[in-house]
Amino acid sequence: MMAAAGGGDRLTDLPEEILLHILSMLPNSRQVVQMSVLSSEWRFLWKSVQASLYYNSEVYLKPYKKENILDYAASVNRELHYWRFCDKIKSFRVFPNSYEDFIAHDVDLWVHFAFNVGKVEEFTLKFCYFKSLGFAYNFPEYAYTNTVLRNLVLGYCWLRPSGNVKWSNLVSLSIGDAVMTEGVMEKVLSGCPNLECLELDKVVGIRCLDITSAKLTKLIVTIYETDYDEDHCLEIHAPHIRHLELLGLCYDKIHFQLRNVASLVTALISVEVYFADLEENLEKECKYLQELLHHVANVKNLELGPWCIEKLLSMYSNEDERRRRFETNSFNCSLPHLKFFKFINFRGKPSEKKFVHPLIKCLCKNATALKKSVIACNFRRRDVFWDFVVRSLQMCNVPYYSEQRHWFLGTL
Repeated sequence: MMAAAGGGDRLTDLPEEILLHILSMLPNSRQVVQMSVLSSEWRFLWKSVQASLYYNSEVYLKPYKKENILDYAASVNRELHYWRFCDKIKSFRVFPNSYEDFIAHDVDLWVHFAFNVGKVEEFTLKFCYFKSLGFAYNFPEYAYTNTVLRNLVLGYCWLRPSGNVKWSNLVSLSIGDAVMTEGVMEKVLSGCPNLECLELDKVVGIRCLDITSAKLTKLIVTIYETDYDEDHCLEIHAPHIRHLELLGLCYDKIHFQLRNVASLVTALISVEVYFADLEENLEKECKYLQELLHHVANVKNLELGPWCIEKLLSMYSNEDERRRRFETNSFNCSLPHLKFFKFINFRGKPSEKKFVHPLIKCLCKNATALKKSVIACNFRRRDVFWDFVVRSLQMCNVPYYSEQRHWFLGTL
């Protein structure tokens, strides 16, 4: 250490608020505690630094064995025993391998620590694997009341509150791999008056999502359903949502219905839909895609995933018929407010290059307010297909530019 004029050292003589700021810049909380050995006057300084606790099960669970799961739980418990003295824990993230009955008490301890002891602002409890959706951790009743928590991420957890939910300061909520009902979802939404972002990642059981809060402006829905025997429709009523993402894999029996999204500005459509028999369902496939695009016709920013692009490019088996139908019927959709669109992971086969130009032409024709367009192509090098894309853009008077390994189109 640097020596000070009157003895001691310059670092120790710094004001406490500056020392706390220096310690807060360290990469992780363990290093903050380790720094306390540098000076006897720093011995308890770490308690006043906001801590961020992160426990990844991959370090402990190779290979997957009961004793490794128990070792992981014990290691988390040991550290929490010391962190209970910390004045402020900003975040606590724990990723157990899977939920098992023999660690139920340990998981209860982690939730109790987050909600009652550490009073954390950000809590993540996400199990990496599962036996079945029915075999999940039952979120404790007391945890449905909290006035400190701002960000909550849960994976493979049962949410079944018997009373009201009171997460008054929650801003962001992510629920993954869970079975829920409209009644539970209604309780959650009504108990989060300040919620701004909601993510439902492979949540089963909800058929109607009614979002009335003016503060909740971002919604992300990921669906992964491939075994439905009957039609299933997810209706979304969200008049104040401004950013919407529809993601995932599903059969054509799964449908999205956006009943009221009048405030929607940005939409990301990156679903991949499987049809039982493509040859017999070409018109159905076309209709499904048109329905998706129709729901977001008034957005200003539109991002399309690979499946949407592929179906726009190869809607029919006969190439001449595909091109004629595409130009006349398949994309008969007006996009009067669209100012920006983006194709994600744009890829193309040499046989599909005939349809790139009509696709770009139709988008430009139907999106009369378009100001900017981006096509992100994951090409390692320029090839024949990319050269054809460039020529198509030039024919439609659409400039382009490049960045790193991805190619983009510029402002119209």
